[in-house]
Amino acid sequence: MTKFGITWRALSGIIILAAIYLTSLYNYLLFHTIIELCSIVVCFSIFIIAWNSRRYTDNHYFTFLGIAYLYVGALQLMHTLTYQGMPLFLTYSSDADTQLWIAARYLQSIALLVAPVFVQRRFRATFTLLGLGALTLLVLLSTFLWNIFPMSYVWGEGPTPFYIVSEFVVCAFFIMAAGMLWLSRKKFDRDVLLYLLLSIGVSIAAELCFMLYKDPTSQFSILGHLFYLISFLLIYRAIVVVHLLKPYDILFYNLAQSSGLLKKERDKLQNILDLEESILLSQDAEQKVTMINRKGREILGAAEADILGKPFDMFLPLNIRQAVKNDYVNIMSGHAELERYQERPVMTSGGEERIITWHNELLRDETGRIVGTFSSGQDITERKEAEDLFRAIFSRSPIGMYIVQDGKFRLVNPQFRNYLGFAEGELIDREALSLVLPEDAARVRQEAVKALKSSKDRFQTYDYRVKTASGKLKWFMESVSSIHYEGRQATLGTIVDVSERKQNEDLFRSLSLIDDLTGLYNRRGFLTLANQQLKLSYRMDRGVTLLFADIDKLKWINDNMGHLEGDAALVNASRMLKETFRESDIVGRISGDEFAVFMAGADQAYSEAIVNRLENKLKDYNTREKKPYELSLSFGIACRASSEPCNLSELLDTADKFMYENKRENHPPEQ
Repeated sequence: MTKFGITWRALSGIIILAAIYLTSLYNYLLFHTIIELCSIVVCFSIFIIAWNSRRYTDNHYFTFLGIAYLYVGALQLMHTLTYQGMPLFLTYSSDADTQLWIAARYLQSIALLVAPVFVQRRFRATFTLLGLGALTLLVLLSTFLWNIFPMSYVWGEGPTPFYIVSEFVVCAFFIMAAGMLWLSRKKFDRDVLLYLLLSIGVSIAAELCFMLYKDPTSQFSILGHLFYLISFLLIYRAIVVVHLLKPYDILFYNLAQSSGLLKKERDKLQNILDLEESILLSQDAEQKVTMINRKGREILGAAEADILGKPFDMFLPLNIRQAVKNDYVNIMSGHAELERYQERPVMTSGGEERIITWHNELLRDETGRIVGTFSSGQDITERKEAEDLFRAIFSRSPIGMYIVQDGKFRLVNPQFRNYLGFAEGELIDREALSLVLPEDAARVRQEAVKALKSSKDRFQTYDYRVKTASGKLKWFMESVSSIHYEGRQATLGTIVDVSERKQNEDLFRSLSLIDDLTGLYNRRGFLTLANQQLKLSYRMDRGVTLLFADIDKLKWINDNMGHLEGDAALVNASRMLKETFRESDIVGRISGDEFAVFMAGADQAYSEAIVNRLENKLKDYNTREKKPYELSLSFGIACRASSEPCNLSELLDTADKFMYENKRENHPPEQ
């Protein structure tokens, strides 16, 4: 509106108010009737507009206010008809007009206070219309029929305390209503908000005037009525005129706000899509891109303006472009089904090919017609390259490799199959530990768990035995690591055949424990094994016996018959010892001509019997061989009961002492 228009409207209002004021100088009843009728017309007009436009707005403030103002106008009408000097309702209380006036003010102020609650909250308009109608009827009945409405004005004295307190309460309601309206200001057109606040402000000014008047015809009463007329005219301007002259601002104001909210939500959604680390892509029925997120633009290496509205097949490799385009046409026409999960490459703006796994869904309109597709994609180029590299290493590795999941073989390489002699079908889904020798299975499980729990940069290996398809036992050295296979945790194992190394180790071990000449245990071997058996016997509560033997006159044999004959004597004595004692007994050559035998679980009687058997063997040998010397042994025996703690050194010392006593008695040195 132009400044001239505003000026003309303000001047017209002043002229009208002045004319109405002049009627009060002529006849106050005429003045009162005119100004009240103007207010009543405004109230009814507010209701008519608000009621008929309630279905076209989301702001239900005006609907509630319009219903309330219908009954404010009704009370105003009854106030006008019962006013002193009107020829109607003469038989009723002379205070009825003031009672109806204060009731109308209560209804108006409470309606303005409550209305902001319904700015964005629906309510049942019909029930509200009937409810407020019932309330108005109760007010009329309490005034005209029951005479229980509080006295408000006494002629000759002025307003009653109830009236004065009510004016303060009404003013308080108006102030709170203005505050509630201000809190909801973003939901209103700026001009409408201004008119509503001005209307409430002028109503407060009118109430202040009515607090001060003593005589209904006083200047305060006249000024109060003029203020209320201005208040209703502002309401009229805010609701009636603005609804008619600015329908977009009122009826579609929330639509404009919704558009702003929609834009904010769209921007928020776009930000969320841009945070997604997958490609998000939508295409229309012509395969043109309608949406792509930040990740998609980064992978394609193109700006949004270079992608939106363009056919997506321009980002596909040439060798599949036409086939993909044909498939898309068939899908849009309903002649082919959309492949929901697929692996398909894209071509970046720089000419690089990237491998993408796609998850696709159809987009349909409200009639169910296919209008496009929505896809999410993961760039798996690096993963694919790593898988190809792993597959190449796995299949061509010179060491055995396998993947175990849930305790079963899921993948084995050719070298693993060659090691064990099984076909691939015989290994897949087979329990991995079923191939391990039972004696080693618990240790293999324990070592594998330890290796998987160790730090990733620590390489651990362990050995175990496996029974091959041919039944042969082989030694393998293994290392394991934790991986993910087909989306679940699994174990990657590598094995190397170390059977030959184990054989060499056994050979080296035996060479270090066996006497080269006699084949008996040497001193180290004897002490090692005898100590083990001694500890085991003590734990099992068994007695032990140790025999110490020495070849008699070996020096004479070496000096007179030669060292070869001396060696032969050592070998023959060793053979007879091995033949005489049990396989579980440990027989060893512990020095040049000295031997020791450790017997677990043997007592004194067994030892004497075994010595007698050995002496008989020696006699038989000497009789048979007819050597120029007699092969004989001197013995010493040490026994310990199961309950007697001892060590091997003590047993050797004791048996050695008895042996030398026996040698001095039976073979005294020559003079």
